[in-house]
Amino acid sequence: MSEFIIKDDWLTEQIKKSVYELKLNKLNNIQFCREWENFLYKQNNPLLVYAKINTTDICSWLQLEKANFNLIDTNVKFELDNKTKHKFNFNEIEDINICFSNSKNQKIIGNIAKNNFIYSRFHLDPEIPSKTANQIKKNWVKNYFLGSRGDKMILCLIKNNPVAFLQLIIKESVVFIDLIGVDKKVQGKNIASAMIKFAIKNIKCKYIKVGTQIGNLPSIRLYQKMGFIFSGSDYVFHYHK
Repeated sequence: MSEFIIKDDWLTEQIKKSVYELKLNKLNNIQFCREWENFLYKQNNPLLVYAKINTTDICSWLQLEKANFNLIDTNVKFELDNKTKHKFNFNEIEDINICFSNSKNQKIIGNIAKNNFIYSRFHLDPEIPSKTANQIKKNWVKNYFLGSRGDKMILCLIKNNPVAFLQLIIKESVVFIDLIGVDKKVQGKNIASAMIKFAIKNIKCKYIKVGTQIGNLPSIRLYQKMGFIFSGSDYVFHYHK
């Protein structure tokens, strides 16, 4: 297998067909054409290939379009300096509690992830059934409890029932928001910001970084309201065969 086209075993298992990541930024135009043709020549079964490129990389965009990739999403990135001070505001929600997660909440959190996402690249891709996209999010959370993805998870509980979660990856002095889910019944009540503020207060870091879909206006408004600053953007392309 080419070092530029890498098998994604986890997504292959989720989508039930071979999934690969294309590292296009490592290839020039001639290399890409050669590598891509050789790769496709060897493929007989259904597959999905995805690529992420910076929105300023027009040459790569043109290469991907010529290869029949489809633009699925634009991922916008934000970051927050942890020196920024925040006050909690729960919008008059009674009996609310923010805490770190434990394994007994796995099933409920998995269902929150399964039932409350619509903007992910998997949900936006018409070639991926909604049922599959929902299950990917549920299994994403499952990976945290298996110890294979994420370092911390924060929960919001109302009357001791989990209604939202915040899954985090921690690398040195940076906290990355990997996944954040809020039950539809309590969206719009500042719960997401409350969990982020809990992370700021309880996890030592210099920056908190996050990416979201350009169509996810509620999340973009949330991050901007909290003082996150735009830091860049990427295009996400998918190729199906």
